[in-house]
Amino acid sequence: MQLLPTISLYVYRHLTTIVLLMCCLFNTANAGNLVKGDIERMVDYFYIVGEILPDIPAYPLFVRDAANPDAKPELKAYVFESIDFAPVRGYSAKPINLLIQIDLSGNFLRIRLLDHKEPLFLDSAGTQKLERFASQYKGLTHRHTIEIGPFNDPGLRDENVAHVKGVQQGTITVKAINRAILTAATAVATAKLKNGADENVTAVGSAAIPKESKEVKEQKLTTASEESKALNTSSKPVAEITEPRVDADKVSNTSPSAEKTNKLDATNTVAMAGSSKGVNDNSSATQLSVADAEISQPTSLNNDTQSTINSSRELSIQASERDDWIASWQSRRGHIAILLTGLVVLSVALIAQLRFSANPVRMRRLRTLYLLFTVVFIGWIAQGQLTIVNITAATEALSSHGDLSFMMNDPMTVILWLFVGMSLLVWGRGTFCGWLCPFGALQELISLIANALGHKQCRLRAALDAKLKRVKYIILIALMVSLYVAPPMAELLVEIEPFKTAISLYFVRDWPYVLWALFCLTLSIFIYRGYCRYICPLGAALAAMGFLRFWSWIPRRNECGTPCQSCRHRCEYQAIEPTGKIDYQECFQCLDCVSIYQDTERCYPLIQMKKISA
Repeated sequence: MQLLPTISLYVYRHLTTIVLLMCCLFNTANAGNLVKGDIERMVDYFYIVGEILPDIPAYPLFVRDAANPDAKPELKAYVFESIDFAPVRGYSAKPINLLIQIDLSGNFLRIRLLDHKEPLFLDSAGTQKLERFASQYKGLTHRHTIEIGPFNDPGLRDENVAHVKGVQQGTITVKAINRAILTAATAVATAKLKNGADENVTAVGSAAIPKESKEVKEQKLTTASEESKALNTSSKPVAEITEPRVDADKVSNTSPSAEKTNKLDATNTVAMAGSSKGVNDNSSATQLSVADAEISQPTSLNNDTQSTINSSRELSIQASERDDWIASWQSRRGHIAILLTGLVVLSVALIAQLRFSANPVRMRRLRTLYLLFTVVFIGWIAQGQLTIVNITAATEALSSHGDLSFMMNDPMTVILWLFVGMSLLVWGRGTFCGWLCPFGALQELISLIANALGHKQCRLRAALDAKLKRVKYIILIALMVSLYVAPPMAELLVEIEPFKTAISLYFVRDWPYVLWALFCLTLSIFIYRGYCRYICPLGAALAAMGFLRFWSWIPRRNECGTPCQSCRHRCEYQAIEPTGKIDYQECFQCLDCVSIYQDTERCYPLIQMKKISA
């Protein structure tokens, strides 16, 4: 009767492993999705939007002189999507896309968040935080040195350096936004805003000059006049136009991705050639009519030159990312030192498991103290809660032929994953799930409090327990498949994890998420760490990697299982089979069975030996 559930669980684990590996083989691509009509709506028809330029995926913005309606419109700005120039990945490993508008002096006029998949900011309140961060770039240029401070930074700025307010729990995200803005703006500025000694000449192809009917001209005449007055003082930021966030994937059914992709090589060429020269901030010479503008033709280069320049630009972006994460590590030296000390203490305890667990009362006290350390420091203070989002992000990054460098901005996550990876080889999933998961530790502490108050968790029948343990594997498989089949479903499924609500956001979130987190915690009062054992997709992923474990580290005797069942009946996780075999994929490394193994009062073989010797 016990064989069928065991075999079924075995199949689920290996199927999960196969799905995880296969997901890394799929490839994903990213490109801007907006077309001219979308741009016109997003600028509220204040500008006349020209055709997309032939050599660069950017749209010129024109303004007609209200005093001279018959004159040709004057070029005033450029607008473009950041993803076409700098598909910089955030915490989710997916590029963040912004609509960027710069004037002819290189000043940022407006930056709008189009699309992101950052897990901590998917709700409306989170998206508004990112939009407020991006809005701070108005009036700055790509030539500014941007310093991202804490969320309460005063935001001081001058002509060379600007301090912007960061976002709480959003270090990786805001740094990705910063890189995307500056890299994309630099590419467009160096390609289209050409420096001279005493003038700032802007080149626009003749095909980009807009053509309008008389009726459209009359409709835009008043608006164009107002916009022209605002832009004549280009050194001052223009007023922000409040608009709802638009998902770039939903704006248009027609994707110009292929057309834009064909322009990127020429863009990168010009951007790299002039990136070190800057842009001349001479606003008095920017009012050129389209009739007087130079006609820009795409530069034709051989493949070797294109490849060299593109590689140089990529190296420049990587160098910027490297500088960011080095600064992050240096700023968190204290947290890193405490975390490493805690991991060393845990390693010593697990290596010397027999000595550590020899006294059950002392072991329980020390374990409780370490669980408190995990919840308070690793979780709430250092924000080191590992999550299934780390795995989905890494999978998507690898499947798109990227790397994991985007994670380097979070030293706590990197250190913990390195330690967990090594512990998987030695002890299995139990090291993380049993000792280093803040939400799991919080559940166990709640169970201990309930036990101290006289309430004992119920023990499920073995058959039901085995069936429920399959659920987390089903959730994980559905989540990984939906990443490529139905991404919106994947965003919903990751919310099965209450880690973000309970640990990362301190329960300050919309009530449905808080209610779910409280339910998972309350469940531990009745079923010992019920969420961890039956629901957690991260636990399922680590359990599926159980084949990496080198050896069985829990000591066993021939009498374990027959006739002794002491460890099995006392295992709160029901991870010991009737035969006495340890199911390491479901073991949380609490060391209770190791303590029983050497306890002459609880271990049946030792009790028998004690009687014989007496």
